[in-house]
Amino acid sequence: MISLVYFIQGKFFVLKFAMVYDKIFRTKMHTYRRKVYEDIIPQVVNEWKEISQQYKIDYFPHASIGWDNNPRFKNYRKPVVTNNTPENFQKVLEEAKKYADENNVSLITVNSWNEWTETSYLEPDNLYGYGYLEAIKNVFKK
Repeated sequence: MISLVYFIQGKFFVLKFAMVYDKIFRTKMHTYRRKVYEDIIPQVVNEWKEISQQYKIDYFPHASIGWDNNPRFKNYRKPVVTNNTPENFQKVLEEAKKYADENNVSLITVNSWNEWTETSYLEPDNLYGYGYLEAIKNVFKK
């Protein structure tokens, strides 16, 4: 479990997106071959709340686009997250923004710009075009 703690301008900040990733994707999903993206959203939101209650420093929510690192291997490896569409990613961003607004935190982390071999990328592609970037704009340019 990895945590990143920063001390900036006299205040501690914590980035625990790795903890969320480990707990949700590796621990809870280890026994599943496939997990539907929108089914994970409530688990992730609950994890943000649990982490913020456990620690007395700010927690910044993390939004992941998806997960499937099978392109890197010859044999099938689990887990695989399916249905990680821009529309479902936007739902996670809306939840992250809601959490950030309610908890007065000013940072949301996103994984990632170009993890093509893990199906976790924001870059435009032939399938969704600018869909993931549009999702970010839809949520934060209101």
